[in-house]
Amino acid sequence: MLLLFDGNLGARETLRFIEEKLDSGIWSWDLATGNMHWSHGFFSLLGIEPDSIKPSSTILSQMVHPDDRPPSEAVIRTLNEGLPAEWEFRIIRPNGRIRWIETRSELLLDLDGRPVRSIGVSFDVTKRHELRQSLDIATGRYEAMVGAAQGIVWFGDANGAITKLHWPDDLSGGRSATRHEHWADILHPDERASVEGLWRQAALSRTHFKFEHRIRQRDGSFRWTRTIIVQMVSRRDEPLELIGVSTDIDNEKRYSPSSARPRQITGAQIRGARGMLALSVRDLAEIARTSPTTIRRYEQIEGPINSSETSLEAIERALMQAGIEFTFPEIGKPGIRPR
Repeated sequence: MLLLFDGNLGARETLRFIEEKLDSGIWSWDLATGNMHWSHGFFSLLGIEPDSIKPSSTILSQMVHPDDRPPSEAVIRTLNEGLPAEWEFRIIRPNGRIRWIETRSELLLDLDGRPVRSIGVSFDVTKRHELRQSLDIATGRYEAMVGAAQGIVWFGDANGAITKLHWPDDLSGGRSATRHEHWADILHPDERASVEGLWRQAALSRTHFKFEHRIRQRDGSFRWTRTIIVQMVSRRDEPLELIGVSTDIDNEKRYSPSSARPRQITGAQIRGARGMLALSVRDLAEIARTSPTTIRRYEQIEGPINSSETSLEAIERALMQAGIEFTFPEIGKPGIRPR
């Protein structure tokens, strides 16, 4: 046996050192007499002053959390089978604190093959369970955020290669939520190369990457989306992976208001806006401080009104102030809607 300390107490001090550094303790249980022996390290695991009480299976059982106490049938089966056993359980220390204990034990048999003694080593694994709980919480939050994103969630490695996709139910069309081999197929053919390049650029950047592109829908059509890519880094500031979320902006792209996408209004828009506001020609003329004749002339024009007259600007401004929003879609005719 390797002794770490010299002298008569070398073996005892070596065991103490190992138990202290590994936060562990050893024990034995005589199955015939019921007597137990605990090392100083095992006393410490239980939060009990060493040698302050006589070790017993009864005391140990009472300290185990009620929800973690094994059924008597399981204990009997373990003893009968004579096999090594491993289990984790919580104990409630005398001061009320709860600790997680991992125990690994073996049965010693007599010459007739009957179990006579159980021996084991136990470790305090509370930190492991706390980390696992933190991971479960983080995973739960992450899954909830993915579900609430209402868009496609992309995952990429540190080099910018897509590794996983998560599809919303209304867009999946039977496609796997995690399949990524043909992820480029959902992109518009004209934009595949640029999107792939942007992912690679995002892998080299520590700032958020944002760009717009089109996504193939279940019916084969395309809709505009805005993708934001964020790089995840370790505590040592090393790149781990990329996460991107694509949200639908098709209506925003196709039906932007005139304030964002300047266009020349049409006679039909003026007529529609006046009807929506229940204004007569004379009413609108008074609000815009122009003549009814001018308004009628504009409303008779088919298509955009190519005019630099201040009266046209005054009519458009008056309608917008009254609550009208002019829309100019990429596809279809110009329109109006309430602001």
